[in-house]
Amino acid sequence: MTFLPLSRRTLFGVGTASLLSLALRSTPSIAATGQPVVSLRDGRVRGVRTAGVASFKRIPYAANPFTAATRFQAPKPVVPWEGLRDATAFGPPPPQPSRDPQPVLFGGPDDLTLNIWTPDPDAKGLPVMVWIPGGAFVRADAGEAAYDGTRFAADGIVVVTVNYRVGVDGFMAIEGAPANRGLLDQIAALNWIRDNIAAFGGDATNVTLFGQSAGAESVAILLASPKAEGLFKRAILQSPPMQAMTSDDAKRVTDVFAKGLGVAPTVAGLSGVPFDTLIAAIQGLEADLKDRAKWGKLSLGGTAFLPVIDGDMLGASPIDMLARVPKPGIPVIVGSTDQEARIYMVPGGAIDHVTPQAIDQLIDELKLPAATFDVYRTDPANANIGDLYTALQSDYTFHMPALRIAELLSGDRRTWHYNFSWRSPAFGGRLGAAHFVDVSFSFDTLSSDQAKTFVGANPPASLAEAMHGAWVAFAKTGDPGWPTYDLATRTTKRFDATSSLVNDPERAMRDLWKDVAF
Repeated sequence: MTFLPLSRRTLFGVGTASLLSLALRSTPSIAATGQPVVSLRDGRVRGVRTAGVASFKRIPYAANPFTAATRFQAPKPVVPWEGLRDATAFGPPPPQPSRDPQPVLFGGPDDLTLNIWTPDPDAKGLPVMVWIPGGAFVRADAGEAAYDGTRFAADGIVVVTVNYRVGVDGFMAIEGAPANRGLLDQIAALNWIRDNIAAFGGDATNVTLFGQSAGAESVAILLASPKAEGLFKRAILQSPPMQAMTSDDAKRVTDVFAKGLGVAPTVAGLSGVPFDTLIAAIQGLEADLKDRAKWGKLSLGGTAFLPVIDGDMLGASPIDMLARVPKPGIPVIVGSTDQEARIYMVPGGAIDHVTPQAIDQLIDELKLPAATFDVYRTDPANANIGDLYTALQSDYTFHMPALRIAELLSGDRRTWHYNFSWRSPAFGGRLGAAHFVDVSFSFDTLSSDQAKTFVGANPPASLAEAMHGAWVAFAKTGDPGWPTYDLATRTTKRFDATSSLVNDPERAMRDLWKDVAF
């Protein structure tokens, strides 16, 4: 779901964790009114049709990467199957920590799979949207209820949600293995979609790639990478963090992790560790990474797993890669929520225990100007120390990277910027415009139990109509319905119960951040 700038323990505290864990996998009941069958290059699949929308789940786009022969390697082609494959239920996501207080194993070894919703498999030339879910590069579950593609399909779009390797298997730098295997999985999925989406009514030349959090950073990297050239036509980045590890830092992380397990930091060493042991060890690694004296700025990310600048998939930092993208480039929507970090600080109560010293340390580590504290205090939303600290975390991890991307790509007049400003009443009215709150509005999945956890009982339907409608319009026409972003006016869409346009909403903050590298 989310990229974590702080310890997951601060979010998933006892009492909150079980509720969130249940909400993530809950889905509405489906009464099958038909069983559509689609023939693919590798075999036939049977889905389910409900209220005019056909869905197909757990379709493999690459072979199982968790066998002795494929572990920690680049994705391999799908193994064709005989007969009719059942595609009516979600499969497990790749192995990852659960969202319970103890990071026990969730998901399991399986083929690399995706899920598809379509208004009509027999149609031709429908626009396609491909969703890369987030999760701090340690989690990613394409079957979460918030990602149900029914509403997009009802609006005439074929929607695909993609599972990819995360954590140790997807992003840890391991001797003898290619780096950024999770990103290679995403490219494999896009290649599969190019070759097969016509069977679901989709147009392989009209693909919009979109994602949130770590999924949005993935989209940004693919946007800049020659390896994904020609595989999508448009992109939407919702709350993109833009952090990466140098090869040296990535090697240090792997060495510490492997030493804690008592194995060599190699394919042979790590592949012999049982999945549950491997997942449980992530908690110890994350605890170690919080030592700022030892890890420096890397400790601010709150995750042990980031894309690695390996000279191949990433030749530079993601921001620098984007700066080199030729113009005119792919049309892009990019934005963030106004109070991103409240998702980590509010549910567990961490926001009430921030000290002034923590703010001073953060400002110093980021090398922000001396005026930063006073400028942030002028915002009424930063009523106390905890609010102010959370606002700084929000801007560092998500808000300012999104703005930087809009600035970098603004020159070709094919970039749109937005802020999600609606303040959720969840968690006693304190959650606000937090990270992930926007996702169920963009998918229009407000009725799911997962959404209710984050948006409360009566979220504004007008906001879902505005945001979901803009995403649909962009996928169909390349224009979401508001002016492009330029450095003269900086026109930004403000999504709220009543949405509006505003010029240069970040004026008070952006000069503070202009010299901070992401």
